[in-house]
Amino acid sequence: MDQLRAEHDRVQRTVHPGIEQFLAEPVWCLASRYLAHPAFDNAVLTYCRRIVEPSAFRWPVSKIFAQKMRYITCYMLIGLAARFDAGKGPAPTMTLLQTVVPGSSRQVSDLIAGLRAGGYVEAHRNAQDRREIRLRPTMPLVTEIARSPMAFLEMSGLLEDHGLFEALSADPSRISSLIARSTEAFQSSDILFAPFETIVEFTNRDSGYSMLCALMGAYLARQAGESWALPLTYDALAHRFQVSRQHVGNVLAIATKRGLVSLHAGAIQDMDPTLVTEFSCWAAGQMAHFRLQAA
Repeated sequence: MDQLRAEHDRVQRTVHPGIEQFLAEPVWCLASRYLAHPAFDNAVLTYCRRIVEPSAFRWPVSKIFAQKMRYITCYMLIGLAARFDAGKGPAPTMTLLQTVVPGSSRQVSDLIAGLRAGGYVEAHRNAQDRREIRLRPTMPLVTEIARSPMAFLEMSGLLEDHGLFEALSADPSRISSLIARSTEAFQSSDILFAPFETIVEFTNRDSGYSMLCALMGAYLARQAGESWALPLTYDALAHRFQVSRQHVGNVLAIATKRGLVSLHAGAIQDMDPTLVTEFSCWAAGQMAHFRLQAA
């Protein structure tokens, strides 16, 4: 524990209070090494650029990505289907999915109905039991849901010089297996998401996490003396993330009304160090998590 704190002190990074009790866990041991890496901030900046890029996904991304309940529903469906295909779990049915996600049964069924209508989830009747309908995510859905995990894995490769991102990208079926292992880890003990209260609050809003990445990316780019292409105006963010200007204002208020972020004319002026610390530790934990699950 003392050694881990010393690593943080060496690079003048503060440990986010929510993870102090978990620093001895293997994932946080690896995350601490990432935090101490001199290229860590650049890796996080690159990650943020990946997340705010326009998506090729045809269904509105704000209805899938970066809203906790809907994202977790898709994430869990991918994990259930991958475990079933590997002979390690039951068939991924609607009933099973509804028991393992945080939303109500109606919310889950409505989301899956929409994804089925868009062709992103398929339903197949069990030939041996015609009453059982199995759900199957299509590869476009897997690819979209895996944007953040794969970006974190890619960033860990920048810090460690491993080739796991390239290996999984060359074999998309392995991406579903990665998500399956990730869901098992989260179901066992959530020491990577729940401790980050501000990030959790952003993820409760449509495209909230994407907007948080835009704020963080703009801040890190400014600190590094680099350009940041996405203006932090209501119009630009609403257009990029397919939400209303009012919704953008409501999401940004999570940070601006608390003095965590100050904005002027579509550019970031300052960011409270506590938010920088929270996001940095969150990102390091995610990099470490997917690095360990992909190994």
